[in-house]
Amino acid sequence: MHFVGVLNDNDEYIGMGRVVGDGGCFAQVVDICILPSYQGQGLGKKIMQDIKKFINEQLPESCYVSLLADGQANKLYEQFGFQDTMPKSRGMYFKK
Repeated sequence: MHFVGVLNDNDEYIGMGRVVGDGGCFAQVVDICILPSYQGQGLGKKIMQDIKKFINEQLPESCYVSLLADGQANKLYEQFGFQDTMPKSRGMYFKK
């Protein structure tokens, strides 16, 4: 549904983020990543600013937007209004 890419001065991708989903009922923020040598410069925050703008402007109010926060990434996502789902719901996965 939406892609954000961050390029360095050599036009090489150094970070990205995506929103996937059906565009109406459900969407998920995925693949927020920055190359290690570029971390700590606020690039993840810039990616999330763009994603939040997309969510606010392009998705209906009824759309359930979710994400999985690895490590301490919840601190970034909380700045954009995301909240822990427990105990109301629990994220689960299956890996083949």
